[in-house]
Amino acid sequence: MSNKPKSKGKAGLPQGVSGVLTSLPGLILDHVTDGVVLLDMRGRVLWMNPSMERMTGWHLSEVKGQNPQHFILPPEARPSPHELDTFHYDTQSSLFKKYRISHHMRRDGTRFWNQQSHALIVLGPDPSQQMVVATCRDITDQIRTQDALEKVRVELAHAAGHDDLTGMGNRKKLADFLTSAHVRKHLTAGELGVLQLDLDKFKEINDTLGHDAGDAVLRHVAGALAAHEHPGDLGCRMGGDEFLLICLGIQSRDALLARAELILHAASAPLHWKEQTVRVGVSIGATLSTVGTMKGQTLIKQADQALYSSKSRGRGRVTLYSEHLGRRFNARSQLNCDLHHAVAAEQFEVHLQPIMDLATDRITGCEALLRWRHPERGLLSPAMFLAAAEQAQLQTQIDYLSMNAALDALCDLRDAGFEEMSMAINVSSSILADANYPGLLDWALQSRDLPRNSVCVEILDTSIMAQSELDVNAAVEQLHRIGVRVALDDFGTGYAGLTRMSVLQVDQIKLDRCLVGRLEGDPRTRVITRGLIRLCSLLGMGVVAEGVETQGQLDILRRAKCPRVQGYGIARPMAPADMIDWLHANTPLPHLMRLEQVKQAAPIPIAQRRDNSV
Repeated sequence: MSNKPKSKGKAGLPQGVSGVLTSLPGLILDHVTDGVVLLDMRGRVLWMNPSMERMTGWHLSEVKGQNPQHFILPPEARPSPHELDTFHYDTQSSLFKKYRISHHMRRDGTRFWNQQSHALIVLGPDPSQQMVVATCRDITDQIRTQDALEKVRVELAHAAGHDDLTGMGNRKKLADFLTSAHVRKHLTAGELGVLQLDLDKFKEINDTLGHDAGDAVLRHVAGALAAHEHPGDLGCRMGGDEFLLICLGIQSRDALLARAELILHAASAPLHWKEQTVRVGVSIGATLSTVGTMKGQTLIKQADQALYSSKSRGRGRVTLYSEHLGRRFNARSQLNCDLHHAVAAEQFEVHLQPIMDLATDRITGCEALLRWRHPERGLLSPAMFLAAAEQAQLQTQIDYLSMNAALDALCDLRDAGFEEMSMAINVSSSILADANYPGLLDWALQSRDLPRNSVCVEILDTSIMAQSELDVNAAVEQLHRIGVRVALDDFGTGYAGLTRMSVLQVDQIKLDRCLVGRLEGDPRTRVITRGLIRLCSLLGMGVVAEGVETQGQLDILRRAKCPRVQGYGIARPMAPADMIDWLHANTPLPHLMRLEQVKQAAPIPIAQRRDNSV
């Protein structure tokens, strides 16, 4: 390879410069990919290498003696002619100490990003022997890549703090928002309100119209929330169908409730979706901070408690948090916690109430009634905990504990000599819907060597309403298949009626105490009761009258030929061991028994009010 430098671009250089370029470095300058330009101290081009010519599109002969700012800068960024004429490099400028990136323009008008470094060359003492060499690199691709990465970063950062479906903030955004100094200032000043929203029966929309409709409803509610979101506020979707609005600068509960009512009205407006009208229901819980150092998460918990109250009171309303509401919620939470512990520790037991056969005046069976022996509150009736157990989804587990306790009690009765005794066991809708229940009941009977016809499963009217009729029929058929009897409980109240008797193949009905309680004072009730007993006799169904408390009620039922009765007039519910003692003391029952005689002998270990059965 020849060391003779190319003559292109080197003519007319100041004395001494051409010598620099006539050696191997000159060849390198001609072939490097970076653009190199040599400038005098007034910024005029003295020389440029081929890479610089390709980068700018200008040939050296065309721009020699010109300031590059005149042709390489975009028109809107070019200095004035006067500024170009008076330009002179400052040897102390920071320009010579760092890279600079500029937006430049090629001869054809295309633009590119130019990374430049400048170096001062001193060839001698004369000022004319001072020059500047600028090294240039086209970094347009790198800048575009960097911009793309930055865009992705911004998008990811936004996605990390926002809900994809509605564009509202999410839990992370909320956490960052609540810890900001600006928000904490409003919080401690008592000027921060929280509105928590939840859609009413949202699952039904998804189930009936599909998830696309559900998404449309969620966007509809988000839009209603955003429409009443003031500058500085934060609206969030917390997940599922739960929304939250943090309101800054709220100075009164009335102002917060007014905002909540506006949102409730807007969110509840019908949604027109794919030629259908979708009815949207919303419940809202509201709370306002107090002066002090309350945490934002505490406010959210309060709003959630208020929301729970809104939903439990009928939905579609706004409820403001209060200390009383908070105490109730805490008590409910404690009850929920205690229930979980009670299930694990098997703190449940059954008490038994005798059932008397009026044809023989003998006690032929009993009903097992659930009790919870709370370690601190004592013996609790179902009315005090069943609703909480159902909400905590513990009902099925409790039902199975009750079933086993009732069957164990039946074993004890039969072992004590009462071998013909039967047991009525109540079931909830949750256990009735369990396809495994009949098989598990059958196994429990076999493992205790109990006759299957010694058990009667009592189905509440509320259980029928909670399940589809087809499911109840199937459950009854399965119970009959294993040989267990089935009764329709609380007949004469709610929805229970003749239709149920015609649809469900039950073995007996239990007349509710509401009917029995009116027998002495209401002739119409006596006629209805006699008719029901007669109808059941024709259908081959048994009857048990519940809630018998007076001799008058018992006499009327005898004359109506009611097969069996139970109630406080016979005996109150009692522990299995007490039941055995009571049976020994009252077997046989006195001939032509008077209720006063039996009541005198009966123990009264339970509170006076009638307990809900399970």
